[in-house]
Amino acid sequence: MENMNLSKRMTAVANSVIKGSSIADIGTDHGYIPIELAKNNMITKAIAMDINKGPLEKARKNIESNNLLGVIETRLSNGLEKLEENEVDIVIIAGMGGELINQILQEGEKKITHLKRLIVQPQTEIYKVRKRLHHIGYQIIDEIMVEEEGKYYFIILSEKGNEIYENPTYYYYGKHLIEKKDPIFKEYVEKGLEKNNQLLHRLIDQSPSAVDRIEAIKEEIKVMKEVLICL
Repeated sequence: MENMNLSKRMTAVANSVIKGSSIADIGTDHGYIPIELAKNNMITKAIAMDINKGPLEKARKNIESNNLLGVIETRLSNGLEKLEENEVDIVIIAGMGGELINQILQEGEKKITHLKRLIVQPQTEIYKVRKRLHHIGYQIIDEIMVEEEGKYYFIILSEKGNEIYENPTYYYYGKHLIEKKDPIFKEYVEKGLEKNNQLLHRLIDQSPSAVDRIEAIKEEIKVMKEVLICL
């Protein structure tokens, strides 16, 4: 499904939805993702959920202007709070910090025990989200990476199943991105490595007493180089 109205990030999230599913979009903002999925006949129904009344009202107006009130319902909700158990097949949580996504998953764990798929797109602390997915009984089936206006975004697709990464590097960088030698991911690691090298030299020159910080960056550089060898 291609759409010129959605950002690359949101298009990648929307493309991760299984055709014929029912979805809940947590933190829907203006409702763009459920609207596009409904317009493309990808979903049977959607619940667009947000904690803030303003964005949710804008979402409702957007849904109404697209004649989709029969397909998409809006619901004021703190995370998964107002979602019923087994109400939808797929839950989307995109565009939030990793800590907030983990909080939503922890508080709403009972609501997502029978999903076909859980799609998350954390903006920060991605490794913590990968760990949380494993902790609540989800296996990561794929990761998609997009670059947009100089920023890099990770979209994580997960389904029910037991999985633990023995290699901690997979939690920090993403097993699937490494294994499929994703070119955008390679670019992301290369840029990160360059930044870390610059930071290391600056610290050694200006703050040589910051031994712990210097050692931590050296270790991160070592891991990044190991990852790049695989790409």
